[in-house]
Formats: sequence, structure tokens, C-alpha cells
Amino acid sequence: MKEAVSLSEEALVLDLPPLPEEVFADLLAFGGLGEEEKRAMRLEAERLLEGAAAFVARVYDHLSRHPGTARALGWEGRVPEEELYTRRAFFSAWLARTIGVDTSKEFAREVYRAGLWHGGLGPKAAYIPPEYVGLSFAEVGRYVAERVRDVRPWLVYLAAQEEVMRKGFDAALALREGEGTVRFQALGLAQPALPRPLALGAGSVGEALFKVFAVNPGLRDLALEALPAEEEVGLWLSPKTFYCLRPRWAVLLNGRDVRYLEGLATPLSEGDLLTLLPPGR
Repeated sequence: MKEAVSLSEEALVLDLPPLPEEVFADLLAFGGLGEEEKRAMRLEAERLLEGAAAFVARVYDHLSRHPGTARALGWEGRVPEEELYTRRAFFSAWLARTIGVDTSKEFAREVYRAGLWHGGLGPKAAYIPPEYVGLSFAEVGRYVAERVRDVRPWLVYLAAQEEVMRKGFDAALALREGEGTVRFQALGLAQPALPRPLALGAGSVGEALFKVFAVNPGLRDLALEALPAEEEVGLWLSPKTFYCLRPRWAVLLNGRDVRYLEGLATPLSEGDLLTLLPPGR
């Protein structure tokens, strides 16, 4: 994973990956999925909804019976009915939004969050191997292909979702990588975006912040502001966005503001605590 970099250590300027909605929009544009194609896809919604309930039931019946997914979900021996209902409801809601060809920022972040959960950041800390997720997308693609006239735009749409989800999955796995385990917490106004301390592996403040903001786009919205810039790509200058901590926000390492230490280059040790502190705290 690329580590956070700084244009100004004092300002804590971060080079972060694109937001989920930016990745989603870029992939849909690359696949040629414009407004005309989306309108045509939505006209097929009624046909796709007809068998949706039975399809969801079949998917989860298969997941509960397959040894790999049953083990990952903790469903070996007995499937908890309440949890099964919750997961079916989540999948049904996702499928309904997919059939409605949702390309919103909110939906992109929901898909990204699903990837985070598959990577072990969900309530049960369950790790779902990416190959199972990919094959599940393939099953959805087959379901759609059996019911629509032109499957190509649907495959573009599903492939874009799968890539956004995979990026969430990769970001979740990256938290475990690093020289030592440290903790990160967000206080005050940032609390809704990160309700509990996060454990991650990192050797520097920059690496830790990169990982934290990668797995939590909502926290990026709260604490950071975009800085338009340019970077050299061959002989050309290409637009680039960096992120800077908003005024009067601070990052503390064991209670000390990192801007008075070594900024993003400040080394971390096992058990260190990083705190994101909003104004007024």
C-alpha cells in the first residue's frame, strides 16, 4: 500500500486514494455507461424484480451449505435465523438498488463498506474470501442475463461495483499490515464517523492516517479538506487532489500534537494511541 506523503509536514497534507464514489464514476464512464444506457436498464426493472425474492433465498441457501462460506460466517452446524434474516434483508436492499441502477455517492460508499466488512471490519469480524464475493457477483450477472435483452451494460455496472467493493476489502486487509499495532480514536464531532478505537499496523503517523482515512470516507469528509494540485505524468501535468487537516483540528500521539514532533514522519511504537481531535476539545 502507498504510504501517506506530505507536501508540508506542519500542515499534515495527505496523499490519499480516490473516494469510493470517484472510483465508481470513473469506472462507469470507462465502461460507457451513460444516462441513455441507465434509462434503458431501468425499463427492465419489473422483469428483474419478479424473481428477486427467490433468487435471494437461493443465494443464502447456497452460502449456508458451502463449507467455506459457512465457516467464514460462523454458520457451521446451525444457521442463526435472526442473522440469516438480517443478511437477506441487506442483500435484498442492495439488489433492489442495483436493479434500479443506483449510481449515487451514497450507494458507492455502501458498496465500499460491504468490502470493508468482507475484509473483517464488520460486527462479526468475519473474513469472506474475495473469490467468493466475485463468484457471487457472477451469480447476479447470470440472474440478470437470463432476464434482459442486452446484458452488456449490466455487466459493466456490476463489474464497477465489484471493483469498488474490492478496494474496500483491500483497505480493510491493509490495516493489519505494518511494523507494530497502534490504536486510533476520533473524539468529539468526529465520533459518529468512528464510534470505537481502531487497531491497525503502522510504523509512522503518515502511514496510520493513510489507512484510517482509506477505510473511513466519512471521517475524511469531516476532518479533511481537498487541495487541488498537479503532478507530472510523463511530459504532462495531471490534476491531483491532496487532503489537508481542517483548521483547528489536531492529531495527537499519546496526547502530544504531531505537528510539534515530526509531523507525518513521526515514528510509532507498539501500543501507541493516535487521537483525532476536532475544534473545541
